[in-house]
Amino acid sequence: MEVAKDAGALLSYDPNLRLPLWPSPEEAREKIMSIWDKAEVIKVSDNELEFLTGSDKIDEEVAMSLWHPNLKLLLVTLGDKGCNYYTKVMYPLTHPHSLLCNFISL
Repeated sequence: MEVAKDAGALLSYDPNLRLPLWPSPEEAREKIMSIWDKAEVIKVSDNELEFLTGSDKIDEEVAMSLWHPNLKLLLVTLGDKGCNYYTKVMYPLTHPHSLLCNFISL
C-alpha cells in the first residue's frame, strides 16, 4: 500500500466480509479496521456497515462514524435499492440504480 501511495495511486478498499473465513468476528473487525484509515475510497455493503459499526441503522450518522481524514469517498451499497455515497462536503447522496455502485466496486 505504501509503494502504491508513494507512486500517487488512489487507494481503494472493499473489505468483502466473509465471516466464515475468519477465526472470529472480533478478529475480522480488528483486521478490517487496521488498514481502514489508509484508504481514500471505501465501498461497504449495508451488512458490512452494520457489522463494523454495531448499529442496525443504515443512515448518514452511522456511515459517517466510519469517516476518517484521508477518505475522499465512502460508498454503502444497499442491494437492489442502489447505494448511498458520501464525500467530505456532500452527503448523503442516494443513487437508486446499482450500476454506479457495481461499476465502482469492480
